[in-house]
Amino acid sequence: MEILLFSVAGVRYGVPLSQVVGLVHDIPGEDGAAPGYEAQVMLFEGKDVPVFPAGDFLQEVGPSTREAREAIIFDDGSGLYGMAIDTTDSVVGVTPGNDFYMLPPQEATELSPCRAWGILTHAEKPVILLDMSRVFAH
Repeated sequence: MEILLFSVAGVRYGVPLSQVVGLVHDIPGEDGAAPGYEAQVMLFEGKDVPVFPAGDFLQEVGPSTREAREAIIFDDGSGLYGMAIDTTDSVVGVTPGNDFYMLPPQEATELSPCRAWGILTHAEKPVILLDMSRVFAH
């Protein structure tokens, strides 16, 4: 499995590359400024796509030291949506030799709009693995 690594507020996350439709670098804000913490609509491959701040998806995201300048575009079957992030890092392959830990299934009462399903150690740092196929934010 290939995992796209990205960072938000100094925390490293990963999503299966199979869930990613595309990446947008240098996402525009109003009048060319970096976007704040409100959803915005952007044009992606000829379609209007809502792009939400990472805090709409991730529980207790701390303040970022930089403005979100990139977006990951997903399609959960009901339409395209994006998550604004600080940076994308790289794509890594998960193999049986990796330090990889599965998390227990998320309880129905948990409020996070996307599910953390595992933790991967990459370059001696933890990466929280997310399932973006069942998101409740858009």
